[in-house]
Amino acid sequence: MKKILFLVALWTAIPASAQLLRHNFDDEGNTFIQGIARAQFWARYTETNPGTTVNGEAVNNVFDLSVRRYRLGTYAQVEKKWLFYILMGNNNLNQNSLRSSDFRLLDALGQYTFSEKLSIGVAKTTFRGAGRYSNGFSNASMLTLDPSVYYLNTLNHLDDMGRRIGLYAKGQLGKIDYFIALQNSTTPPSSLNYSKGHPQPFTSAYLKYEFWDNESGLLPTSGGTGTYIGNKHIMNLGLGYEYQAKVRTFTNTTTTSYRDYFNLAVDFFIDTPISERNDAITAYVGFNNIYLGNDYIRFVGANSIFGGGTSLNGKGNDTPAVGTGSSLFLQFGYLLPKWENSDIRVQPNASWRFANYKALNSNVNIYSVGVNTYFKGQKSKLSLAYENRPIFSTTDKKVSTRLGTFVLQYQIEL
Repeated sequence: MKKILFLVALWTAIPASAQLLRHNFDDEGNTFIQGIARAQFWARYTETNPGTTVNGEAVNNVFDLSVRRYRLGTYAQVEKKWLFYILMGNNNLNQNSLRSSDFRLLDALGQYTFSEKLSIGVAKTTFRGAGRYSNGFSNASMLTLDPSVYYLNTLNHLDDMGRRIGLYAKGQLGKIDYFIALQNSTTPPSSLNYSKGHPQPFTSAYLKYEFWDNESGLLPTSGGTGTYIGNKHIMNLGLGYEYQAKVRTFTNTTTTSYRDYFNLAVDFFIDTPISERNDAITAYVGFNNIYLGNDYIRFVGANSIFGGGTSLNGKGNDTPAVGTGSSLFLQFGYLLPKWENSDIRVQPNASWRFANYKALNSNVNIYSVGVNTYFKGQKSKLSLAYENRPIFSTTDKKVSTRLGTFVLQYQIEL
């Protein structure tokens, strides 16, 4: 009863003090309750895609302010083998959604741990499969801004903000960390010939070999840290897949055919200090091969406030995020050495995404550069990033020009 009362008190007390966000029920910390409170604020300047409008007015560039994400939640291990996790919040609280955005249930999870080798759970959450950032994506520790948008291949089409309801098993077998899941999909929209009726089961699995230190496996989303800021010695090689039968339907006068969804992923991650000055490198490379039918291409713009659009990309900051074909994603960051008598850390970073999608007649090349400034680790972080994207013509489906977006983000976490 005391533990339940503490959970209620935690939710009401979160804004008061960071010291109230964790409470151990035993001296060793094996049973505990931990609060989560985090927000990311954006100031953004966007060179908009051709034909873009905002509230019906044609625009070539836009400056806007928004709350990119906010989270409030808790996880509790009130008995040594039982774990409970719940996360509330939403994304993209901007000038269009300020009065209509709701406070949503994002994740809910119950997990029982038999041993280090096996935990079983049921959850509404993201599930690992298509790579490190497809499930373990921790938006609290990103190296570059929003690196996993292209990993969320069915985002809000077959899921809820990347989340599904499902069963999973995970564990650690020596140096091998594994995760397997069976999930339901939501009813898809009518666009892109998605199949109607009851969706087929969605399955995924991810294995990674941890050469050095083991990453946390407490939650299904653990182990997807973007950068450890020089605090760990990590090198992993991962392999995963996602699969769902009969995702899309094609019908003519006599026959009906289907297209399955399949995504095969291979990735590599390293994060380690490289000298006594505590400078560190973070690097990631991920390869994905995706199939959803040769005509499949999807354009996505993060935190969109835009309408209109006359290019193949569509409105605002939309860019080719996923399609049938292969893609390669690279990230690199260098954490500068510690300064004397200062806790501030600075981390320049860059990324490149290359994709060869069958529905386009030019390759996709998206570049970003940025810098993270950590005032108190990930709990107080200022990030500046610039991304340059290709614009595809509707006539020949080739790159016609390139445009860019600047984002200044401040993250605070209790």
